[in-house]
This record gives sequence, C-alpha cells and structure tokens, in this order.
Amino acid sequence: MARTTMLTERSFFVQMISKIKDFIGAMALAAVCATSYAPEATAETITLERAYELAHANSPQIEAQGYARDAAQAQVSEAKYYWAPKFALKSQFGPMPKSKDIRSSENDIWDNFFDSWGFTTRNSLEFWLPLFTSTKVYQTHQLAKIGLEVEELRVQNEILNVEYDVARAYYGLQLATAAADVVAEAEKYVDQVETQYRKLLESGSESVKDTDQYRIDIAKANVYRLKNTIDAKRTYAEKALRVHTRLEGPFEIEAMDFDNAKEELQSQDEVLDLARANRGDLKLLDASVRAADKQAHIEWLNWWPDLVLVGEVYYKFSNAVPKLEEKNFYIKDSYNGRGFGLGFMIKWDLDPVRQVFKVRQADAKAERTRAQRELAISGIELEVTEQYQNTATALANIAITYQSRRSAKRFLTKALFDYEAGDGDVGDMISALTTFIEQRSMYLQALHDYRIALVKLQKVTGVATADTLLKQ
Repeated sequence: MARTTMLTERSFFVQMISKIKDFIGAMALAAVCATSYAPEATAETITLERAYELAHANSPQIEAQGYARDAAQAQVSEAKYYWAPKFALKSQFGPMPKSKDIRSSENDIWDNFFDSWGFTTRNSLEFWLPLFTSTKVYQTHQLAKIGLEVEELRVQNEILNVEYDVARAYYGLQLATAAADVVAEAEKYVDQVETQYRKLLESGSESVKDTDQYRIDIAKANVYRLKNTIDAKRTYAEKALRVHTRLEGPFEIEAMDFDNAKEELQSQDEVLDLARANRGDLKLLDASVRAADKQAHIEWLNWWPDLVLVGEVYYKFSNAVPKLEEKNFYIKDSYNGRGFGLGFMIKWDLDPVRQVFKVRQADAKAERTRAQRELAISGIELEVTEQYQNTATALANIAITYQSRRSAKRFLTKALFDYEAGDGDVGDMISALTTFIEQRSMYLQALHDYRIALVKLQKVTGVATADTLLKQ
C-alpha cells in the first residue's frame, strides 16, 4: 500500500513537471513568434525642409540667441515699469550708553558696565515715485525696444547660419551617397574587365599582356581607397547633420536631384535689391544708428531735473534715553517715536563739466556709427556681388560637366566593347574607366557646389528661401 502511494505521488510530480515544461516551452515559442513578427523600425526619410524644422526647434545655437532675446525683452519691461513706486526697508540697531543721572560720575558707567548700557534701533520703510523725468524714462524705454529689435534680428541671422550649416551637411550626405553609387558601378566595371581578361587569357588571345593583371589590381585598389574616403565623408556629414537637428537613430535622406541645370538665377541687380530689403546686417546697422542717436539724446536730457514723490514710515526706540514727555514743533524725540512723512523732491545732478563732455562723446559715437554703416553697406553689396558670381559660375559648371560626363560614358562603352572583341587592351580600358569615374565625380561635385553656393547666396541676401533667388 505504501509502495503504491509512493508510486502515485511520483507519477503526480512527474506530470506536474511535464506540464511546467510544456508551459515554459509554449511561452518561449510565443516570445519567439512575437519577436519574429514584430515590425522592424523603419528609418525616417528626412527632407531638407524637415531638417530645417528640426534645427529650428533643437539647435543650441538658435536656443542660445533666443535667451539673449528674452533678456532684451526683460529690459524693455524693466524700462516700461520704471514709473512703478520703489521701496526700501532699512533697519538700524546698536549699543548706546544710558543717559547719566546728574549725581553719577564718569566712573560709574565702567563700574556698573552692564547696567549702564542700553541699545537704540530705528526702522523705516521708504518709497519714491518718479513723477516727471524730462522724458528720460520714455527715451530709455524706446532705447530698450531698439535693443529688443536688434536681438530679434540676431535670432534671424542665427537661423540663416544654422540653415546654411544644415544644408552643407545635408548636401554633403547626398554627395557621399551618390558617389558611393559611382564607386559601386566602378567595381562592377573592374570585375567585368577582370572576367573578360581571364577569358581572353584562357583563349590564348594575343591582346593579353603580362602586365594586365597588375593594372587590374591597381584599379581595384584605387576604387577601394575611393570607397573608404567616401565612407569617411558620409560618416562626417551624417554627424554634422545631427548637430543642429538632434536626430537620433537611423534616418535616410532624399536622393540627389539632377535637374538643377534647368534653373535660372535672377539678375544681379534684382538679387542686390533683395539683399537691401532683407539682409539682417543692414537692419542691424540701421538699428545701431537709431540707438546711438537715442543714447545721445538721453545724455542731453540729463541736463534737466527730475521730480520725485518720496515718503517714509518709521519707528525708533531706545532704552538708553528716556522718552520726552513734552513734544511740540520745536522739541522732538530723536530716539523714541514713530511717524510718517510725504513730500516732493527735485533731483538735479549738476556736474556741468562732466555732462558737457558726455554729451559730446555720445554725439561723436552716433556720427561714428553712421560712418561705419556707410562703409558696411558697401562691403555687404560687394559680398553679395561676389557670391552671386560664384553661384552663377557653379550653375554654368553643371552644364559643362554634364556634357563631359556623357562623353566619358561613351568612351567607356566603346573601350569595353573593343576589349571584349579582343581589339583593345587593359590599359585603354582602365584609362577609360578612370576618366568615367573622374567625370561622374566632377558632375556630382558640380551639383553639390551649386547647391551650397545657392544656399550661401540665400544667407548673404537674407531671403527666407533659396527659391526666391530663382526665376519662376
């Protein structure tokens, strides 16, 4: 009976262990299935416009300039509320020898030191309210507004700088991607040449030379080095794009557009007009002139007095001096009592020598700012003209390199056909392939250079988009 019971218990435990194993196996299978059928994370395709949006929201450079704008806004608010009353709370406390009885001597104070000393305290709440400042407060408020305008213009300039950096990284990544396709195509041609070389070698063709394999190996090494260089540039451009956009995880970009050769720039005079109307530096110079004039006017206003309403509420007490029992207009207690006062005060800083020269300094700074503005305007127009010529040259280079690329493609096709027919040699084939890679790379570089030049022209003119510079 006991044996039967033990067998029954053992059978029960075996069944339980078997069920647990089945359960664990089912859970593991479910986990594997869930993992197998879980959707893979797809890389987001980032357009240049989307990269701009991310940079506007995440760039530390724009964020830092935004804080400067906030500080300028706070200065405007401070100047606006200068008319609000100002308060000052003052409190004084100190030891004081108690007043002597007429029968006491000087030595009694030191003989009874602790009993002969008391304290005195005075506490007051003061306030003052500007009533008339000869428009100095108003002018200061206007000056603060100009400062805010300057910081907002600097924010716009930083946005253009960041967009230029983002565009350079984005177009650099496009160039690296397109160049990688060129290298992949070159590898196929080299493999095709090597395959054909082996066929000719096995057939005993007289066109095969002892140095052909060396030439092929050199071509493969050159392609490999070019591939490594492109990979390095791609990694750098990708990291540069993440600096301002703060992109995380994998992402893709749009393929390089090959239709830029059809674009046409506006005339140089039209672009200069756009720069005069939109260039942030010109607006900053105008704001600097207005600020200098305003500062000079404020210095001149300092010749005039200010009218202020002042008041005080006070309480004073001393246990070293007894309170006066009798008080009138002529007799007041200087140590005990409380009260308040209210009145008008004229504040007039009379330092004529110093003020004369401060006004002269402010006027001279204003004139200097005007002269600097005129010089800067000439320099800005020269910069826009130079960049316009660079952009026009880059656009013309696209058409030129496009034709040379097509010729190089025909040259490569003819050399490959001759080599496969046994009429050419490896040297001609490698030379044609090298020329093709060079011309393809030059064409891609021309497209890249034009896009970068156009974005830089956008930056130096201050327009919102590069399309504004093109004829519609």
